[in-house]
Amino acid sequence: MTKKYDDNSDKFADWTTAKLKSEAKAYHQAIYEVECYGRRDLMNYDGILKELYNRNITPKNDLRF
Repeated sequence: MTKKYDDNSDKFADWTTAKLKSEAKAYHQAIYEVECYGRRDLMNYDGILKELYNRNITPKNDLRF
């Protein structure tokens, strides 16, 4: 049986991989580039990354000077 994904759900596990990646990029930009974030943003970012890891998707970081 195939899992049904729902991008409107409150649970990260229900989101599609595309939505998880998109949200992770947005949170990463807000936290590390814009530096405008709150505690809830950090919690959401962590939860999204954990769900991506559960799906065997590892983000790549780049170092820029």
